[in-house]
Amino acid sequence: MSADAAKVEVAILGRRFIVNTPASEKQTLIEAVNLLNEKIRLIERSGQIIDHDKMIIMAALNITHSYLKLKVVEDLEIGEFERKMRNMIKLCDDTLTKK
Repeated sequence: MSADAAKVEVAILGRRFIVNTPASEKQTLIEAVNLLNEKIRLIERSGQIIDHDKMIIMAALNITHSYLKLKVVEDLEIGEFERKMRNMIKLCDDTLTKK
């Protein structure tokens, strides 16, 4: 791990994970995890889906759908935003494969 990297402990569905991230992206990673957890909680509260894997997939789909509906504004750097979304999707994938 390089000097500008950080190990961040996060929790998704109550499960703890250590994620390596550039130190400058630590807060963004935490925000992504918080967003994912909030989407999962909303799906869980609906009572329609019980399986945790399906909840994570639906939350990821909801977030991705919201992302695709965004209109690019002048001050939004779309490349940076896409990278953050890829990182968030990878985190979802990693969570699903650690079962």
